Amino acid sequence: MKEKTHLVRNRCFFSIVIILIYFVCHRIPLNGIDMSAYDNLGLDLGSILTLAVNGSNKRCYVMSLGISPYITASLVVTILYAMRSKEAKARTSPKAMNYWITAFTFIVTLVQSIFYALGLKYIDRNIMSILVAIFELMAGASIAQFLLMKNKKYGVGGFAPIIIINMTESLIGILMKSTFEALKIPLIISFVMVIIMMFMEMHEKRIPLQRVSVHNVHAEKNYMAIKYNPIGFMALMFGSAIFMIPQLIIAFIHYFHKSDIINFLYKNFNLSTVFGMSVYIIMMFLFTILLSLLFVNPKDLSDGLLQSGDCIVNVPAGKPTRRYIRKWVLILSCLSGGIMCACLALCMYLQYKGIVDASVAMLPTTFMMLSGFVCSIYLEIRAYRDFDSYKPFI
Repeated sequence: MKEKTHLVRNRCFFSIVIILIYFVCHRIPLNGIDMSAYDNLGLDLGSILTLAVNGSNKRCYVMSLGISPYITASLVVTILYAMRSKEAKARTSPKAMNYWITAFTFIVTLVQSIFYALGLKYIDRNIMSILVAIFELMAGASIAQFLLMKNKKYGVGGFAPIIIINMTESLIGILMKSTFEALKIPLIISFVMVIIMMFMEMHEKRIPLQRVSVHNVHAEKNYMAIKYNPIGFMALMFGSAIFMIPQLIIAFIHYFHKSDIINFLYKNFNLSTVFGMSVYIIMMFLFTILLSLLFVNPKDLSDGLLQSGDCIVNVPAGKPTRRYIRKWVLILSCLSGGIMCACLALCMYLQYKGIVDASVAMLPTTFMMLSGFVCSIYLEIRAYRDFDSYKPFI
């Protein structure tokens, strides 16, 4: 037998191939689109956050949907799964989860393709051009999903490499078009935010545990680890989608009923007003806490400790353990959510007041998200490297 599996090398090489294929494919333009109408588009907060999963703010490429449908479907199904009881989770197989994610992905892809196609600018707008655009958008999203699934199975980082290539490409374009004077303030803020977020991604809160047996396979790891940034940047990635739901509801109500309150909300519920920015930041903060409690579920963790006979040092089993874990999840999620929302608020303030140009105001948010995804890939590669270092002895 070979002494090494070369797992790191093979997986990294496979991810590089996937990135190259994705990079080429997501530059293929849609058929019949007036490309000149998308030459001078600016980037705002919503564009920066959707670039991570879409790959382009121009909406005129075959892969304009990117991995957005799959990520959205995965998030919804995972949230619904996290809300189920422990017994119901045990009865749900990974195959069933994949089935529901695939089915919901198709629905999301179809809906997004229709809305995208209707909003495009065509050279000759007719029903056939719209239908062709819908088909091409769905095909592009399917190819992006296929590449993502293959990278999750054979590469490193899951969907992180695709998100990194999306954001890096846009980031390079912004930096190349901007002067040093315009970039000075955003880059200083970005440097500080990158250091903070890398620290939170690489460190964890360790809650001491008392194991029931010295022969327990986890006996040498006598703690429960909760990352300082429990859910990473999931809330930021889907911020625009979350914010869009009440926007659509308000627009629908405004169409049938007009009053002072509805008119105010219709005019101000967007990211170009102070009211809209404030609501967005509050929603992101609450969404971060909600996702943290769902994915780092205190009830499941406390029940797992109770069944194994382990316990937190100086904390009684059962409800006291659940409350103790919930307290730390809330503290850490509030901390990470507060830092991310503070960065968003600062970026919005700089853009709104005109202190920095709108095209570079969101650089700190971009760098902050990039640093988090790079850290996640680094940790996965390190895990594969440690596995690769073991030598077979049989």
